[in-house]
Amino acid sequence: MLDSKDDAGSETRYIKDMRLFRFILPALCVAGLTGPAYAQTETPRQPIDARIEADMVAMPNMVQALVKNLGQLHYLRTLCFGDTDQTWRNYAQRMMDIEAKGDSTKRSALVDAFNTGYYDQKDRFSQCSNAVSTDAAALAENGRHLANMLADPYRE
Repeated sequence: MLDSKDDAGSETRYIKDMRLFRFILPALCVAGLTGPAYAQTETPRQPIDARIEADMVAMPNMVQALVKNLGQLHYLRTLCFGDTDQTWRNYAQRMMDIEAKGDSTKRSALVDAFNTGYYDQKDRFSQCSNAVSTDAAALAENGRHLANMLADPYRE
């Protein structure tokens, strides 16, 4: 949140948000274009849109929501493309380096959010499927929205 009383802090936050936006948004857009390596059927327990909305309400802030989103995408991507694919984990790591630089408490909260997202998806899916592709696309779209909101210097 930007505070009109602290112009220097606002400018610093805006610069951090823009750096974050520059590397997260393109990655999330690409994620929407890529699907799983192969498909098998599996039925998700709850529609993805409802799950995403429930997650958003439960998260304390947008940064943690985006990190959780990246954790979810990381699990789905490794499920379909193998454990050596660390694409989303690497993005989350860079985001944490920016957002929690020198603040171990904040970093720990971000790591917890990432791991929560990862294990949420691990509990939901055990093999690559069409449902995984659908979830990944919806999560990528949600991540794009979060990144846009974080980069907006006029957000409340």
